[in-house]
Amino acid sequence: MRITGGLVADMVDPQDGRTYREINNATAHKRKIGDLVELSSGVRLFIVALNRDCDGTPLYSLSPNKYDTVVEREGFGNPGWINGYIEEGLRYIK
Repeated sequence: MRITGGLVADMVDPQDGRTYREINNATAHKRKIGDLVELSSGVRLFIVALNRDCDGTPLYSLSPNKYDTVVEREGFGNPGWINGYIEEGLRYIK
């Protein structure tokens, strides 16, 4: 197994031949902006932005306001957003 940079994200998947970062960056977000989701606490929020973690993992920013989708400051989440949710932490509400 080849490791470059010493980070797990930079390890090469022996079956795929790509780094885990490359695999994550090629993974599409399963949900879209405007989708209603529920957290494990029962709170329901809307997806307002699609992001990625430093290793390329798809992440979601959430807000109670479905229309709060315009970034106010480049590189930062809006004050009303809750950032950093992974797909597995969200239940899709139809």
